[in-house]
Amino acid sequence: KREDLSSFAAVQLRSCGDRRWMTFSLKMAMKGIQDAASLSEHALRCAIAVLDHQEAKADDIEDCLLKFNRLLSNPVPSSKVIDMIASSNFPSSIVRVMRRHKENLPILALACQCVAGSASTTDAATSFARAGVLDEVLNVMDSHKTHGGVQNVALFLLRTILKDGTAARQAVQNGAIARVLAALNLSMGREIQYGGLVSLRQMMDASRQNRYFWQESLKTQRAQIQEAGLQAKAHHQSDAALCEAADDTLAFVIPRFKEVPCWHWQSGWCKMGPKCTYAHGQEDLRGGHGKAYGKGGYRRNAAE
Repeated sequence: KREDLSSFAAVQLRSCGDRRWMTFSLKMAMKGIQDAASLSEHALRCAIAVLDHQEAKADDIEDCLLKFNRLLSNPVPSSKVIDMIASSNFPSSIVRVMRRHKENLPILALACQCVAGSASTTDAATSFARAGVLDEVLNVMDSHKTHGGVQNVALFLLRTILKDGTAARQAVQNGAIARVLAALNLSMGREIQYGGLVSLRQMMDASRQNRYFWQESLKTQRAQIQEAGLQAKAHHQSDAALCEAADDTLAFVIPRFKEVPCWHWQSGWCKMGPKCTYAHGQEDLRGGHGKAYGKGGYRRNAAE
C-alpha cells in the first residue's frame, strides 16, 4: 500500500559531486538523529529531514537542533564533517527554520549555535552566507532589539558569518554596523561587547578598498564606533582578548591610534586613563612596536 507522500520529507544531499535522494518519515528522521553517536552522513540527512518536514512541530525542531549542537561539540567536528555540512542542504534548511520560528527564542538560539558551530571555516561561512543566514540574523537583531540574550547569540553568529569577506561587505550595505552599535549600547556584558567589536572590525576590514564607505557611509558612525570601543576598554580593562578587539576596531576610526606616546602619562598622570588614544608605555604602542591590550591606566606606575 502506497503511503501518503505528505508524511515524508525529501532530502537532497550533495556529496562529491553526486546527488543522492532519500525520503524519511518524521518518526524515522527523529529516531535517526536522536540515535546518532556522531555527525555522520546519515545523521545529517535525518536532521535536514526533520527541519524541512511539514509535520514537524516546534518541539521536534528544538529537540533536533539540541541534539545537532551536541554532536557538533563532542567531539569537535573535523574539516571533512564541516565540508559535508556546508555542501548539503543544511544551510538552506536552517535558514528556513530561522524564518519560520523567528519568535521562538529557544529555537532561534539553537539555530544560531548550529550555524556558528558548522561555519567554522571560511568556505563553510560562505555556504551559510549564500543560503541567506546573514539576512536572517539581521532580522533577528531587529525583532529583539532589547533582548540582551538574543543580541548576544546573534552577534556570536554574525562574527562567524563575517569571516567571509563578501558577506562582511554585504553586511555593511545592509546596515549591520548600526545594528551592532545598538547592541553594544544595550549592554556592557562581556560577550556582547566582544562579539560586537569583532564584528565591527571584520566589516571595516572587508571594506578597506571601498572609498565611498570611508568618505561617506562611515561619517555618522565613526564617533559612535570610537565611543563604543573606548567604553568597552574602560569597562573591561583586565580582559586582554576584549581589549585587543577594541584596539583593532579603534585603529580603523582613530588616526594613528596608540602610535604616539602620551606625554601626560609619561609625566605621571593621564585623566583619560583607558580611554586615552595615545600609548601609555612602550608595550601599549601599535604599528610595529607590538601591542599590549588592557593597558592605559591613569597613573604611570599603575600600568608598569
